[in-house]
Amino acid sequence: MFCPNCGSKNGIEQNYCRGCGLKLDAIVEAVAGQFPSEAYAELQRRREIFRKLGVLSFSIAGFVGFSLILFKAAQYKAILFGEEVLIWSAIGAVVAFSLLSAFFINYPRLFMKGTSGPAAKGRLADPVTADLIEDRPIDHVPTVTDNTTETLYVPRTRKGT
Repeated sequence: MFCPNCGSKNGIEQNYCRGCGLKLDAIVEAVAGQFPSEAYAELQRRREIFRKLGVLSFSIAGFVGFSLILFKAAQYKAILFGEEVLIWSAIGAVVAFSLLSAFFINYPRLFMKGTSGPAAKGRLADPVTADLIEDRPIDHVPTVTDNTTETLYVPRTRKGT
């Protein structure tokens, strides 16, 4: 249930809103007929559980299939080139990706130096708003409605004349 005052999500069993403290007892009683029955709510919970179990099962099946493909590829590579090539290629991949990650981690610090300001000694410079915008006084620009809101003089006339 959502609070009608602030929109925070609250449980039906709560007496007060978590967000604004509004007393929810009267509101729960007023909308009690609109809540689904216990049997329908239980059915929805069971459907959600089965949906999550289906997604989990499908994910596990995909992981097992992907692992099987990698295993078969490694097995054929071992048959064609020998087991030593497989181990050395794995070691080479670990070294290559370690060097690549070290490069990406250190790239901003080494090659993206700031060009001005106090942070120019090897770090990225944070923009300072005082350097970007000059603090100038704003001149008043007259508009169409300036000086037009004064009361206009309307001469009074007598009725009937």
